[in-house]
Amino acid sequence: MTAPMHLPEGVSLHEREGARVLKAHTPACELEISLSGAHVTSWIPKGHSETMWLSPLATFTPSSHIRGGVPLIGPWFGHGRSDNEEPQHGWFRRAQWALTSVHVDPNGVVTAAFDLEEQHHYPGFEVGAARLHVRASATLDLSLTVTAGEQPLELEAAFHTYFLVQDVREARLEGLAGVPFTDAARGRAAGVGTENQTFAAPTDLVFEAAPPLVLADPRANRRIEIAQSGANRTVVWTPWREDVASTADIPDEEWTRFVCVETAVSEGGAVPLAPGEAHTLTAHYSLTRG
Repeated sequence: MTAPMHLPEGVSLHEREGARVLKAHTPACELEISLSGAHVTSWIPKGHSETMWLSPLATFTPSSHIRGGVPLIGPWFGHGRSDNEEPQHGWFRRAQWALTSVHVDPNGVVTAAFDLEEQHHYPGFEVGAARLHVRASATLDLSLTVTAGEQPLELEAAFHTYFLVQDVREARLEGLAGVPFTDAARGRAAGVGTENQTFAAPTDLVFEAAPPLVLADPRANRRIEIAQSGANRTVVWTPWREDVASTADIPDEEWTRFVCVETAVSEGGAVPLAPGEAHTLTAHYSLTRG
């Protein structure tokens, strides 16, 4: 029998609706991650309030998916390049992941690693291994490495991050000026991003690049800086008043309180992996006042 992992001071494991949840409370931050989906559900850096939106109706039940936080999308996005893969957005966010290491340094920086424990077999989507590495303090770093199995893999993956905002109608996303996009909410119409991307309707934009971004939330006097690597797409989504009613696990009144900014390889940006080859997708989040 494997000995229980020693957890450092400030770190604990709890059960919620049958799922194991890692919680960390250190001088640098507070952090929560469900081992069902290796899903970050909360990150509160010291001196700041919560950064992640989590639906009041979110379920942590294993084999389901959690609405909010940072769902791990993969090994396909949406219904895949064939447009008929199930479940939507792949199995990573529904699978069980194993906590393989966790550490807290003298400054309260939390590092943890999770390995994909539960495999699913779909033609064309054989995954040899997947690992999520998390580093949380005043900043949050997420790194997902996926390795192809014995067959080639056309990998799609994303951090489908739900950022908490005071009011999405006043938020803006900076850094996408001149970047081409397709508008999935309007029949895949083509467009070009602006320097201050604002929100006034249901939004599902797939930008053909992953530049450094800033999500400005003036009502909260907060700016969330987003750095991305290993990505070639940025997906921006919010359901707005019109579409929230069709999403059962988002209360109707919650649509103003979040916007998803997704670091991705998807939507025409799949990464071809030879057998045994790996790809790493990373996102770095930091907060400033303003």
